[in-house]
Amino acid sequence: MRTASLAALLFLFAAGTVARADDPPEGSIGVQVKIDDGKIVVVEPLKGSPAEKAGFKPGDVILKINDYKVKEKVEQEDLQEAVMEIVKHKPGTKIKITVKRDDKEMPIEVTVGKRSEIFPKDKDK
Repeated sequence: MRTASLAALLFLFAAGTVARADDPPEGSIGVQVKIDDGKIVVVEPLKGSPAEKAGFKPGDVILKINDYKVKEKVEQEDLQEAVMEIVKHKPGTKIKITVKRDDKEMPIEVTVGKRSEIFPKDKDK
């Protein structure tokens, strides 16, 4: 299983087809996800990210992003579509992501953050 941040998935699974490396998406919520049993599952929100502040928890299953409904059986292309539903929003925009947690659906409102602040370039230096 692959784990990647939602914003970074564009580069892992769409290399050059959706976004070029020199033209990255501006917005992000800072959450790592994986495909598990055909579902988009939160591995963890990044420390200090909008996702962490909004209350995302490991194990949350992403069902909806605003009005975009995630497919019942997700494949890599579907994960990419879900990513696009988030990163198409500019920083400061509030979006509603519906997750399934402990067999209950719950909406989480999250404010899209600035990708450069969530994933600083000099973070690993």
